[in-house]
Amino acid sequence: MRQVVTFYTMFNKKPVGRHMIQVCRNLSCSLLGGQRLQKQIQEKLGLADGETTQDGRFTYVAVECLGSCGTAPVLMVNDRYYENVTPQQVDRLLDELK
Repeated sequence: MRQVVTFYTMFNKKPVGRHMIQVCRNLSCSLLGGQRLQKQIQEKLGLADGETTQDGRFTYVAVECLGSCGTAPVLMVNDRYYENVTPQQVDRLLDELK
């Protein structure tokens, strides 16, 4: 059973924040700025991959693929997709979620 829990990103081994932020790290997203978005989110929230903020508001996870390569870079907050994401959109989104 442990193999299933560690393979699928929708299973969490510990509590997550109110806003679960997943950023695609697959090839399409990486080539179109996904790595920059990952770094921006980590720096702004002070989190490493898989961590949750002290206040329990945000959890950040880099995931292998969100299945929207044609609209890369892509991130997901809870159950909502954000496509063709720019650094400015990330700043606005994080500010709105606070």
